[in-house]
Amino acid sequence: MSGLLLLAQSSQAQQPGPVNEFCKTASHKELCTKMVNGAKNLHDASKNAMESTLVAAKKLQIMTKQIGPTLFAMRPITKDSILSTCQENFDNAVDDLETSLQSLEKKDQGTLLTHLSAATASDCTDAFAEMGAKLPPALSSHVDYVFKLVSNCLAVVEQK
Repeated sequence: MSGLLLLAQSSQAQQPGPVNEFCKTASHKELCTKMVNGAKNLHDASKNAMESTLVAAKKLQIMTKQIGPTLFAMRPITKDSILSTCQENFDNAVDDLETSLQSLEKKDQGTLLTHLSAATASDCTDAFAEMGAKLPPALSSHVDYVFKLVSNCLAVVEQK
């Protein structure tokens, strides 16, 4: 009997929690629910989601230091090009998220969507791929995470 109870408890522990009403169309619903942080209206849900994404994007800026050692075997000009692309890309992602937050407050949906859609780190990933190199695993994982966050933000802000 106790084995059956343990099995029932373990299957319950793996079930996802409730999804926030503003995350129903998000690709990553559980993550989105955490991002909106209990918001009760669309404005607050959008703001919370974008602020959460901004924190993660700022971490990408700091993680740029991990790139250099990965490229040790490349020519200096190639290495500098990739580093420059990644730094600019991560800086732009932060700027785009900050502009999106400002646009939310101004109720400028067009500017918000334009900048939020641009707030990815794909240029850095592309620069690595073009040179036949791989992002450091921790950086790659965080780039993927920021992409998921931005995707969730778009799902939240595009609701009517």
